[in-house]
Amino acid sequence: MEERLAPWVIGGALVTCKLVTTALILLYAPMSARAIIWLFLLLHWPFIVGGIILAAAPLAFWIRLLRVRGKRARLQAEEWELTAATARGG
Repeated sequence: MEERLAPWVIGGALVTCKLVTTALILLYAPMSARAIIWLFLLLHWPFIVGGIILAAAPLAFWIRLLRVRGKRARLQAEEWELTAATARGG
């Protein structure tokens, strides 16, 4: 368990440090906010793209799961729904 937790702790610390440093620069030098944001994006675009790619698979799975559960609920409701023809026995 610990060997799987270590990379997440280190990665989280690095990301937190980068975000706090950027926030402090923006706080103390608000006139250079546009340049700081562009530099942040230019220097971190591989991490941003990688994060989006890594988050896409679980997000797609979750969306598909919700769609399948919704379809299942509709099918079960239709299965037990009585229409006028079946209620009369014909």
